[in-house]
Amino acid sequence: MANAFVGQADDPSAVHHNVAGITGLEGIQIMAGFTRISPRSEYEGVDAVAKDFYPPYFFYTNRVKESDWWVGFGINTPFGLGTDWKSDAGFNAFFRTTVTPLNPVDVIRETTIEMAKIAPVAAYRVNDKFSIGFGPEYYLVNKVVYKGGSSDGLGTGWNYSMKGDGHGIGFTLGGLYQASDSLRVGLAWHSGVTAELSGTASAFPDSSGVPYSGPASVDLNLPDTLALGISYLVNDSFTVNLDLDRTQWSDYDKLEFKNAAGAVFRTVNKNYDDVLAVRVGGSYRVNELWTVRAGFLTEPTPVIDKTFDPRLPDADATGITVGFGYDTGVWAVNGAYMALSKDDRIVDSDEPSALPTLYDGTYKNSVDLVSLDLTYRFQ
Repeated sequence: MANAFVGQADDPSAVHHNVAGITGLEGIQIMAGFTRISPRSEYEGVDAVAKDFYPPYFFYTNRVKESDWWVGFGINTPFGLGTDWKSDAGFNAFFRTTVTPLNPVDVIRETTIEMAKIAPVAAYRVNDKFSIGFGPEYYLVNKVVYKGGSSDGLGTGWNYSMKGDGHGIGFTLGGLYQASDSLRVGLAWHSGVTAELSGTASAFPDSSGVPYSGPASVDLNLPDTLALGISYLVNDSFTVNLDLDRTQWSDYDKLEFKNAAGAVFRTVNKNYDDVLAVRVGGSYRVNELWTVRAGFLTEPTPVIDKTFDPRLPDADATGITVGFGYDTGVWAVNGAYMALSKDDRIVDSDEPSALPTLYDGTYKNSVDLVSLDLTYRFQ
């Protein structure tokens, strides 16, 4: 349902979407599944290296001895990145023809960030109408790769990279209000997180183009998110949901690469914009076993023209989803498909706000996502 679930939050994935929702789940319940993510990028007719990702997820909920308390646990992947451009991509070829001592090459190659969020949570049912939930969120960044190529502008070139891992800790808070038999309203907040990443740099160019090799670190600022969700039960079979998700991407202002002494040797400015995503979804219960779902979303890109680069050639997105559920009461299987279409991202150095000369051209992006999961309710 285009992830419009903050107001509904009625299965174990509420641990992530809106932790207050786990107070509606009886007994012990578990959900396990995965999503296949297939991003595709193209620059002026040249494709980036195609890669698929398969992040798993797992959620557990349990009511504490018929009390008004619930506990839960979740592992999932809310953020990630993976792009890999060939050295003959148009912007890389352009760099190689424009090298001067004052304009060294910075060939864009691979950028990968893989992480998992681990969340032990608790929720409390205040009364029959209102519940709250809360808990820490531990972000484990298990892989960071930042690769490219550089030059001194005098004919000497080299490949560079930084590889590492790290972690950070945040917090989540959620509320769910049953306004009537048909209407539920939810609010979910996930705090921003600074993930401290460390690893090894190899010939990594500093701000003057001089290569540095040795221990290196960088802080990755992940954004606050705040989501308002409304779920309305039209009749016994049909439910519609609306989510408004605000992501404070302005937290992601820059990357400061530091050497072994902790001194910054290169700064990459980002200065992303905050964005508001709109998600609409619906589900229809065909019979006691089968449910069908569909949804639509629109989400502006946070990536501004001034700091755009091909490591994340993002653009405004719209998406449609379709899905199904098969539920016996004891176990359930859910599957969904999302087609995420992104506007052409046109970079033009003639425009005052665009980054001059380096990345001119048209970037095309799309993402296909397929998810499948199994829920089991212990009797």
